[in-house]
Amino acid sequence: MHAANTQTTDETHEIAQPKTKYPTGVQTADVRAEEILSADVQPAGMRAAGVQTADVQAADRQPARQSAIDTHAHVYPARYLDFLENIGVSPDSTAVARNLRADDAETDMHERLRMMDAAGVQMQILSATPQLPFISNATDAAAAVRMINDVYAAIVERRPDRFRAYGALPLPHIEESLAEIAYIFDELGREAGFLGVALNTFVGADGSLTDPALLPIFEELDRRSAIVYIHPAGGAAGCSAIADHGLTWVNGAPIEDATAVLQLLKADYPYTFPHITFHIAHLGGDLPFLAQRIQDNYDDWHAFAHSPAETFHRLYVDAANFHQPSLRMALETYGVSQVMAGSDYPYFQDDKYTRAMDYIRTAGLPDTARDAVLFGNAKRLYQLG
Repeated sequence: MHAANTQTTDETHEIAQPKTKYPTGVQTADVRAEEILSADVQPAGMRAAGVQTADVQAADRQPARQSAIDTHAHVYPARYLDFLENIGVSPDSTAVARNLRADDAETDMHERLRMMDAAGVQMQILSATPQLPFISNATDAAAAVRMINDVYAAIVERRPDRFRAYGALPLPHIEESLAEIAYIFDELGREAGFLGVALNTFVGADGSLTDPALLPIFEELDRRSAIVYIHPAGGAAGCSAIADHGLTWVNGAPIEDATAVLQLLKADYPYTFPHITFHIAHLGGDLPFLAQRIQDNYDDWHAFAHSPAETFHRLYVDAANFHQPSLRMALETYGVSQVMAGSDYPYFQDDKYTRAMDYIRTAGLPDTARDAVLFGNAKRLYQLG
């Protein structure tokens, strides 16, 4: 499943530290990644399925609850999903977004706020990904994204203390997408709670965000110093070995996250468009695990124009992953200043929604790192008071 379109649903290597300053406009914090592992505590780890940590007592120590910012959440109104189907999006695609207490109706929003309160979440950053209208009719695609952008604006207007949003674009349609960028940034703007735009991982004719046909979009987003959120499309990374075995969302989604980033690095987009700030879902997929391999390809075979290890420190990633060893690896790879809390709501609710924040709180991080991930980095990125 390829976004809302015709698709269906013990030793770690140390990464080289950045050697150069980042371009103007790229924000980092003066907290080094090595500090994560300097705390004399054990990570809480996982206890499910009999997994135990070396120090259960340390795992049970819970720091004071903080007002977290959930940077990865979705709202999928039924009327919007209906409209997508009416303009040609496959019901197989929209099915994964239905009946999940994810509507903007009062009852669903009440439940959402209840779960946010229980989890200590002050604010969610909403996006419509992957339910975006990747269809051939430009007029219909433009109408669909205007609908969902207006829905999100209304949600923020009702509760500006609890929600912000990423805008949707009708890619791959260039003129319509440029018009919607103007609508999002000029007519709606930060006053309506819009912080940037959200893109699916695969939208170009060649299956990538770096399709040359999409260059006008990135040029305009760079001109506007936009935050660009990248989320899996749900297309199994174009791989039948994933899709045909029911693995589209099991491992296909994080593969899409990582592949999209590597495509951006191969095309040198973080430096070609230095005023765009990229936010990648799910800790960037398997990038932290493969970081030394990726860097070696640059050092030994010049596979990238710039050092991936340096470029990783320019990306923001959300922590919608929920595995504490993965979180710690990501903090080492990207830097403490670049990782933000995320839940992937509505796909994780009630106790698992709370877990999305508590796995950060109980990961054995120094207080400064914990708070940076829970809320500090998001406040800086989004310029929230």
